[in-house]
Amino acid sequence: MRAFSSHVGLFGLLAFSIAGCGGGATVEVGVTAQPLQVPLAPPAGGDVASEAHLVVTVTEVSVHIAGDEGSPGGDGESADRAGEKGWTTLFSGEAKVDLLDAVSTEEFLGSNEVSAGKITQVRLVLAGAELVDAAGTSPVSCPSCSESGLKIVTEGTVEVSPGGTLRLTLDVDQASSLTQDESGYRLDPVIKIAQAEER
Repeated sequence: MRAFSSHVGLFGLLAFSIAGCGGGATVEVGVTAQPLQVPLAPPAGGDVASEAHLVVTVTEVSVHIAGDEGSPGGDGESADRAGEKGWTTLFSGEAKVDLLDAVSTEEFLGSNEVSAGKITQVRLVLAGAELVDAAGTSPVSCPSCSESGLKIVTEGTVEVSPGGTLRLTLDVDQASSLTQDESGYRLDPVIKIAQAEER
């Protein structure tokens, strides 16, 4: 299993269910990525296929706890502003993450206290993305990334028990997420919960 890297960075395949409800707990979130293997047409003579990688800017990661009306230590204000209950922010700020690094080392993003129970969704908000290769940097559009954010549904398979610490690993499929047309590059992130492990 890949260990968390020591620096801040980023972005349900498999989830382990841990029983528990009520009480306080902690959730940590980290990110891994699958290699960008899809050949893309080179822009302006550049060679995108060689060492191309995505860099994303993460501004928020939150989790939704079923039946939670407010989590200890959580950012209740952000949930109230959105008119939603049960959301706790694990990370808020601005972290630029190179997904090439996340292929080999799991990137730690943040953690916070939550109410124990089922995690029904994970919400990821991105401020932007870019494709980097030997020829330079190309902008990548992601219309759904910065407004309401990307919601990853766990289908009720992930729980955190009272007093426990749950680590979520989000796995970004770069090849499936990035497409190219005449207008440029577009990011429609395909993200799965690769691991959910309590200790």
